[in-house]
Amino acid sequence: MKRMKNMYCKPALIAMLLLVVVSFSGCEKYDKNIVGEVDIYLLDEYNRKSDSYAILSTGIVLEATPVVTYDEIRSYDSKSCTFDIDPAAAERMKDLFGSAFAVTIDGEVIYTGYFWSLISSQIVDWVVTDLLTVQTSARLEMDLGYPSLMEWMEIPDKRNDRRVLSVFHRDGKLID
Repeated sequence: MKRMKNMYCKPALIAMLLLVVVSFSGCEKYDKNIVGEVDIYLLDEYNRKSDSYAILSTGIVLEATPVVTYDEIRSYDSKSCTFDIDPAAAERMKDLFGSAFAVTIDGEVIYTGYFWSLISSQIVDWVVTDLLTVQTSARLEMDLGYPSLMEWMEIPDKRNDRRVLSVFHRDGKLID
């Protein structure tokens, strides 16, 4: 009986050890080999889903220069999805209500959104950042939907994309 018990226990133990090893290998939270910088661009051209503010990933053309450069981003808080930016960059955004933007890494669009205002009565089913917050605190709080995320909204949440977090982590700009 003892021999039979050992016969079943050894494979089970080996299987559990393999599962633990596989679970912890290759699960790095950040990409240590990430290259590039995060910038925020206004969109020169883009297409929207019909009857929605959702920006389609095809047909996006960025403006020539970023509205917020990587050097102007002081930090990124992954819990609140908030960029702390230089006040000079915040000042440039004061008249951007309704403008579409893209968060990029070396020109590759990670996600898109709109500069919006808390005084607007329009419902937006996409990523938004409030211009009043930008003006008063030099912070870009990226929110899903306006005035809030509603049950019917289907917004892909790429605000904490692994590549974005990896860039900020690499340079000590990530608040985790």
